Amino acid sequence: MASRALLFVFVLFAGTFLAYPPAAKAVDPAPAWNLTDVDGNNVSSAALLGQIVVLEFSGTWCLPCKIVEAGFKDLHTEYAGEAVVFLGVFISPQNSLADVAGYRDSRSIPWAVAADDNDTVASLYSIAEIPRILIIDRQGFLVFDWTAFPGFNSCDVQTIFRTQIDRAIQGDSTPISLTTLSIPVLLIVAAFLSFFSPCSFPVLPAFMAYFLKLDSQGTKATTGAAAGRGFLASLGIVTVYGIIALAVLAAGAAAAAFIPFINPVMGVVLITFGILALLPFQYHWMTRPFIALKNRIVGAVGGKWEPGVGTKLFAFGAGYGAAGFACVAPPFIGAVLAASAIGSTGLAAIGLLLYVAIVVLLMVGVTVALHIAGDRALKKIRVWSAAMKYISAAALIIAGAYLLYLFVLAYFATGC
Repeated sequence: MASRALLFVFVLFAGTFLAYPPAAKAVDPAPAWNLTDVDGNNVSSAALLGQIVVLEFSGTWCLPCKIVEAGFKDLHTEYAGEAVVFLGVFISPQNSLADVAGYRDSRSIPWAVAADDNDTVASLYSIAEIPRILIIDRQGFLVFDWTAFPGFNSCDVQTIFRTQIDRAIQGDSTPISLTTLSIPVLLIVAAFLSFFSPCSFPVLPAFMAYFLKLDSQGTKATTGAAAGRGFLASLGIVTVYGIIALAVLAAGAAAAAFIPFINPVMGVVLITFGILALLPFQYHWMTRPFIALKNRIVGAVGGKWEPGVGTKLFAFGAGYGAAGFACVAPPFIGAVLAASAIGSTGLAAIGLLLYVAIVVLLMVGVTVALHIAGDRALKKIRVWSAAMKYISAAALIIAGAYLLYLFVLAYFATGC
């Protein structure tokens, strides 16, 4: 009886909801901005009202942004007489007036470009990654929001934006709400990218094998000890990214100058290590110079030091974080700069704490999961050890090839 009564109430509520749905929330106009381009022209939202604006958030150091630029050059010419304005907004780092003007000239960009001082406009639109392109209609409403997807090219850019610009010209576009992300959320995104980076994730099987080997020797560790091991490894990741964050804050634009070259360098390194992993050789000789250096340092201060399990776990975490930096440098640096330049001190501190907490929890979770799996996982790893060697090598080669592909595509991209 009670169940029938609940069913009746549910049907009555659902019918009422369908008959009298809540009023749709009105979409607000896109946030207003006030910018002057590198030629001194007013390109504020008020000055451009009545025209369709293709607002591109970009960076002088951003590789995918160059692919977008190649696609936009033909579109800019195509819509020259249609009251369509293309505006490039360059965020930090390396976005001084001189940087942006020099970049425009070197890339032969024909549309207006402006430097986003203190990332003020990027903050209004919660820019978590670039390139990000928005289309704003004649009435000042956001009608399209686009973020790059893996493997896109300049022809994809032309196809997508030709359709959306035509809709805006014909008045067929529907205003949409802007999805905003707070400063802490930006750093949460960066934390997940840091851990699941395609550059570092292939290294994880090595950690699995090492950790389970520890459990196979002597007394099996407790769950608490397993969590402690994961915590030590996570400290290595946090330390690497902490040093990078300090370097970014200290060096600013100077650090960003090297970002475009991280991809090809790390691509070659990953492919090299992938190939070496497939060869039937041992490479212990590569560690000898480091062992000799360690012994020399220890001898100078006296005593004999041999790294323990904790030190090795910390070192693994540091290597894991360093390997992943090639893939996550732009979003991580952008998040750090956003936290320092845009957000308040409190928000920046909360975001950084969340970043550290997520990285720690992810690594601890992986380690505890391996501990729970225990000997069964170890036996499977032993059975599949040969296959894991080839899988890891293939993952490294694929990741390296993707980084090189992205670099080549960005620098040699042309229109369709």
